[in-house]
Amino acid sequence: MNRAKFERTALLAGTAALALLTPACYVTTNGSSSIVEHDARTVDLKGAKSVRLEIEMGAGELVMHGGAATLMDADFRYRHSNGKPEVQYDISGTQGTLTVRQPPHHGIGGNDKNQWDLRLNEDVPMDVTVKMGAGQGRLDLGNTALHSLDVDVGAGEMKVDLTGHPRGDIDVRVRGGVGEATVRLPRRARLDVEAHGGIGEISARGLTKRGDRWVNEPTGESPATLHVNVSGGIGQINLICE
Repeated sequence: MNRAKFERTALLAGTAALALLTPACYVTTNGSSSIVEHDARTVDLKGAKSVRLEIEMGAGELVMHGGAATLMDADFRYRHSNGKPEVQYDISGTQGTLTVRQPPHHGIGGNDKNQWDLRLNEDVPMDVTVKMGAGQGRLDLGNTALHSLDVDVGAGEMKVDLTGHPRGDIDVRVRGGVGEATVRLPRRARLDVEAHGGIGEISARGLTKRGDRWVNEPTGESPATLHVNVSGGIGQINLICE
């Protein structure tokens, strides 16, 4: 074999080897951290007359709303490196405690794929606590039998919609560090709202300022009173009565 032919053959062989190695290097570089997994969970009420729901999410997107025939129907999307969300339900007497949390030692990054969709029972009275480190939340809970709601977000955007048909008095507290908080409230309920912003604006629509509080004039006989406290560090607070 002459020298020129040998060099062409070596070049073709090297190119073929590189083509085979490149995909292997790509898979090794990304590894399991790039894999997006899906998990669906259903939690039965098991005879509880009231439930305490605790949500702990490090970062990602959280959506909560009614519509479940059981206590909770959940769909989770998460990166493999972040670990599967943990769901635990315990009953003591007639009181149930449901905890949904992100594993404490989840991976770094990839939280754009950490998405939880939680559908809740609309008939059982609930006390709901939500703790998020960072991300976006949309809580549409106006048609649930909500007794209290406590939301704490480190950074990001939180939208809480309580419009609908409140069945009793509700205590609501929303705290945000950096970002925007929007709280929609039912006009037909009696509202007592206290809002405090650090660096940022407070916008109130459909409410009347009285001292350091915002109130409304409910239409017809008020079926419930909502006591609301909203505070933010840096960002916008939007209060909407509709």
